[in-house]
Amino acid sequence: MHLLLIHQNFPGQFRDLAPAWLEAGHEVSAIGCTAPPIGKSWDRLTFHQYRFEGIESPTLLERGDAVAQLCVQLQGQGLWPDLVLAHSGWGESLQLRRIWGTTPLIVMPELWGQPSALGFGFDAALDGLVMEGDPFALPNLVGELAIVQADAAVVASTSQRDSFPKALQDKLTLLPEGLDLSRLQPDPQAVIELTHIKLEAGQPIVTLISRLLEPLRGLRQALRAWPAVSTAHPEAQLVLVGDEHGNGYGVERALNESHLQDVLESWGSDVDRNRVHVVGWLDYSSMVRLLQCSACHLALSYPYTLSWSVLEAMACGAPLISNYGSPISSELKHKNNGLLVPFNDSESLSRSILKLLNTPELRKRLGTAARNTIKEHFNINRSIARYDALFQSLRDGSLDEAKT
Repeated sequence: MHLLLIHQNFPGQFRDLAPAWLEAGHEVSAIGCTAPPIGKSWDRLTFHQYRFEGIESPTLLERGDAVAQLCVQLQGQGLWPDLVLAHSGWGESLQLRRIWGTTPLIVMPELWGQPSALGFGFDAALDGLVMEGDPFALPNLVGELAIVQADAAVVASTSQRDSFPKALQDKLTLLPEGLDLSRLQPDPQAVIELTHIKLEAGQPIVTLISRLLEPLRGLRQALRAWPAVSTAHPEAQLVLVGDEHGNGYGVERALNESHLQDVLESWGSDVDRNRVHVVGWLDYSSMVRLLQCSACHLALSYPYTLSWSVLEAMACGAPLISNYGSPISSELKHKNNGLLVPFNDSESLSRSILKLLNTPELRKRLGTAARNTIKEHFNINRSIARYDALFQSLRDGSLDEAKT
């Protein structure tokens, strides 16, 4: 089958799916706005790039136009895929139905935006602030249009599905992209050397990973809880992975140099900052080794999209602490495959961190259960099989039967 995949930052959600489809013998073409991925697993991918001249931040409509123009051009050159899959969050799918006609179209709308996704009514630090206008009005409209136009719409997690209005939820298929568990495994002998420090599995290491270190992903909550953890456990280490600078997904702007510095300035002089390591971006293999070393991974978040790193931590057997209402909370059962705390309760968070650091048998039990959750619900082998069934149902017109 010839699959056409569309994602402005390709591979994006197709990171593991596309190589698996290539390995399975599918012909895979892709459209994106950035440079193509490189590596042996991408050798047979056909990549097409769309560009913008003189436009730094294209709108949803401009992206839709750019992708449409490229698709018409490719169509004229003989490209006729058997099936099109497109992330619809940036407007790229807006004109695909018109162009590809009866070709089955699957969209990935990801999230229905609500004020709580930006922390309003969720993060106590935002109490009293009013959201200016509705930043989700157009993205939600584009998402709804994509769902209505498509033959199928796929979301990756329960929390993301539940963010949509009920009328749209009925049109969504819950189907995670999945993780390659052969690359993500626990390793009790794991070691990683970072700048000025060597970390090993079994040490009291607490990790937090985010594309940008920002309040939306629980940075403020983690740092507010840390002084109590640091005092009670003199050997505990906190490792923060992500870009310190930048505004991130949230609406807040840092008061000082960064959100990180805003919180650090509130600490007293008695907090040992030598045990807090801000390491920036890590390459993928280093990130995996760090997660294999982690004694406690913090997966704190507003009710936003589910982060890859949270699932990767679970796959590596890292015991998880998340908050009620987070993107992963629907897949967690408190004290079974993770610990859940109220988002605004720093004392509860610090107690939970200390409980994990001080109880090896609890860490092992929760870490094992977390990995089992990934095996059952986020395993790429299972996801590939379900995608294959979806593809076939779209080809033979039996989608309703496939969803049930």
